[in-house]
Amino acid sequence: MKNLIALLILLAGSALMGQDLNMSVLAIPDELKENAGSVVRSHEIVYTVLSANTATIYERKVITILNDDHDRENQFVVFYDEDSKITSFKATLYDAMGDKVRSAKKSEIEDVSAISGGQFYTDSRVQTTTLTHLSYPYTVAFEYEKKLKNFGVFEFPQWLPMGYNQSVMSSSFTARVPMDNELLFRSNELPDPETATENGRRVYRWLAENMPARKSEALAPPMSQTLPYLRTVLRNFDTGEYKGDMQSWESFGEFMWQLVEGRSELPPQLQALVKETTAGLPTDKEKIDALYRLLQGRTRYVGVQLGIGGFQPFSAEYVETNRYGDCKALSNYMGAMLDEIGIESYHVLISSSKRQFFPVQEDFATSAFNHMILYVPSEDMYLECTSNDFPTGYISEGTQDRNVLLVTPNGGKLVRTPKSEPADNGYTRTVDLSIQPDGNADFKLHGSFYGASQEMYRGFANSERNQAKQLEWFNRRGTLPDVNGTNYSLTVAADEPKVEMTYQTNLRRYSRKLGTRMFVPINKFYSFDNVPDKLTERRYPIHQLSARFYVDTVNLTYPEEMEIESLGEALTTLEHAAGEYRAEVKSSPGKLTWIRTLKLVPVELPAEAYADYRQFFVDVAKADRRQIVIKTRKSR
Repeated sequence: MKNLIALLILLAGSALMGQDLNMSVLAIPDELKENAGSVVRSHEIVYTVLSANTATIYERKVITILNDDHDRENQFVVFYDEDSKITSFKATLYDAMGDKVRSAKKSEIEDVSAISGGQFYTDSRVQTTTLTHLSYPYTVAFEYEKKLKNFGVFEFPQWLPMGYNQSVMSSSFTARVPMDNELLFRSNELPDPETATENGRRVYRWLAENMPARKSEALAPPMSQTLPYLRTVLRNFDTGEYKGDMQSWESFGEFMWQLVEGRSELPPQLQALVKETTAGLPTDKEKIDALYRLLQGRTRYVGVQLGIGGFQPFSAEYVETNRYGDCKALSNYMGAMLDEIGIESYHVLISSSKRQFFPVQEDFATSAFNHMILYVPSEDMYLECTSNDFPTGYISEGTQDRNVLLVTPNGGKLVRTPKSEPADNGYTRTVDLSIQPDGNADFKLHGSFYGASQEMYRGFANSERNQAKQLEWFNRRGTLPDVNGTNYSLTVAADEPKVEMTYQTNLRRYSRKLGTRMFVPINKFYSFDNVPDKLTERRYPIHQLSARFYVDTVNLTYPEEMEIESLGEALTTLEHAAGEYRAEVKSSPGKLTWIRTLKLVPVELPAEAYADYRQFFVDVAKADRRQIVIKTRKSR
């Protein structure tokens, strides 16, 4: 690319006269090319609210792609559904000098269903096109306009002027809202908007200019907290059939209650089954468990999102008839069964993601949710109704310890889901290792995985029943050392978040022989290696979210004609705000036992603490790669 830039500069005197300087790569300041894979030349979003249930969104983005790291920026995607209509869609490609190469032809613009994993049917669609060029840099310009009505007006726009490793020359967001309404917003790293009155509307405008690229950093807070970002909602909105406002969580919950109310009536046969299933059970907890098992065995998760169904659950009768539903429909179905036996429950709006893009805040009501579960207040229990194999009352790590909205008859109530402790998540794993004179080793494993650490195993065990494929998968991810062993078992507990695994095999050349000596790794396959990247400088705070407690025990035996020459420290301890490490080894003739514990705790640390934070994990990884030296005992 440097050679191309040099050539452009040499040709500038004769070639630039006829070019569009705004599109030429020469118009980009050098400081905005540093650390950048792409440069946003110009970006404009205009959100015009026509009434409480109609609006338009106009967007135009011109972006120069400098290298293949950001080649994804050449794809243009616009979503729509029956409550929104795309009225304009344009895409144009320019070369490095700013010459127009071509515009996207009608035949190059795809219009396809926006079905994603787990969805059966949705009326959400996308128009999309991709413009490619043979050499870098090149520039693409995308433009569209969309009309929103009824539930489409609930599509409150967001603005993220830049991504990581992307610089910005100019980007703006403008909202025009009728005087009898109001734009509510929450922003990060943006000044207050300029405001004015224009044609009977209140106008808000934000502008971001000349922003150098920023590098992404592992363990950073979400982009909504590390980059310039704007999230908006309307104070009042009207979906045609339902009216709502976003002035508070309570009022947003009142709107959501309108959508779920009256959809819980059970057909007679299901009423009878519910009563039969819970008859004779003495406690509410046992009844909840029985009905949750009924839900799991009777239904399956399928995304069916049509029109208002994107927000409103299908009725309990619909689920009973079809035996499937999305998260809202299944939560409503489970709640209806509980209601049949007099147990109160509430729908819960939640963001399901280990790292939430926009963590829900107490003082700003917004629909930053992508999932629904159920809450039973009498037992202080949350139910994940889309899972066919979770234990009753277990919610995944991606839904723990976050603000969620209870939808109650009295409006919305913001609460926080439970936070698990390190001891709730992790494993206890025991390896019996018998070293042979030739350096091979007999290997026996028994592992018990708990909480968040068992979720992947549980899901895989229930989706893949072929044992050979299970072995291959576990070997690829490092859980098992090979695929040729025996006595393999994988047991998923039904009533607790626990998975147990056993395995036995013979490992060739486990140890390295050198003359009469043998170098034996103690924890060859399960040593900790998740060391954060080394950085010369750190910009963002450290957000470690995981709570884990790992226990590995290795019982190692070696040939009786050999003895330990080098064992190392009997006890190794490491401590940091992010966790604790302890490894102890005890030996006797012919055998040793090594026990290691590693506790990780959620922590937020300032950027300047990164070097010490990383060093803790470097030291942990070094300690975990420990090996002993054994040698042939001298005859006497």
